[in-house]
Amino acid sequence: MQSLILDISPNADLDSIFKPLHNSKTAEILLGKEKAKGFRTSGHLSWLRLYAIKLEPQTYVITGGAIKLTYTMTERQHTLSELNRMEMVRNFLIENGVVDLDGIIDLSVNNND
Repeated sequence: MQSLILDISPNADLDSIFKPLHNSKTAEILLGKEKAKGFRTSGHLSWLRLYAIKLEPQTYVITGGAIKLTYTMTERQHTLSELNRMEMVRNFLIENGVVDLDGIIDLSVNNND
């Protein structure tokens, strides 16, 4: 996972790295919750996950990460905390009118005044 993140170049295809948090998601939603998995090792999927909110294609706000050992995120406290954090970040973005990259830039500029 560290190699993946450190090797991300400006031309990287982030949409190929991040996938919908819920495997059953079939349509894009505003500020969708996404996950990125580490590389497959030793014959099994990586346990490492990054979690993010998708603002627009190729634009993500990373909300956290975890080692995921269970089938669902609600089975363990540390992954449940990540779910809660994602929801808090998503709600913060919505409450502040941030729905795309321009919104993040405006929020950053306004908070630095």
